[in-house]
Amino acid sequence: MRDNRILDELDKSILRILQEDGRVSYSEIARRLGAPESTVRLRVKKLVEKGIIRKFAALINPFKAGYSIVAFIAVDVEPSRVKEAAEELSKLPEVDVLGIATGAHDILMQVTVRDLHELEEFLIEKLGRIEGIRSTETSILTSVRKWGYARVF
Repeated sequence: MRDNRILDELDKSILRILQEDGRVSYSEIARRLGAPESTVRLRVKKLVEKGIIRKFAALINPFKAGYSIVAFIAVDVEPSRVKEAAEELSKLPEVDVLGIATGAHDILMQVTVRDLHELEEFLIEKLGRIEGIRSTETSILTSVRKWGYARVF
């Protein structure tokens, strides 16, 4: 599934439209692309089945929804516990994005919390209880210039 060639031009066009507006109807997509609605419907169904479309969701601006802190946290973990720590961290509701990484840190994640108190509680009470974590480095965004999502083409 990592091979971009599994997507033809019609698939890519459908995905571009859905990324701009996930609520657009199949008939509107079909009209814009000059394709039959049944074809668009089938293509979207296959993109979901293949896991290319993970889910349809609203992209929320956390600052307008009552959250004031978006932070990136780099986590260093004992080598034998990296996967286990990543699994535990991924269960925390504050974690938006998480991955095992190469480079200076073992795990990188994006966290959204309401305020500094909630960030402190997250770092001490939640991260502090996960076995194998040796250290963390937290960077708080002071402003966001672009809210994005995965573009695969």
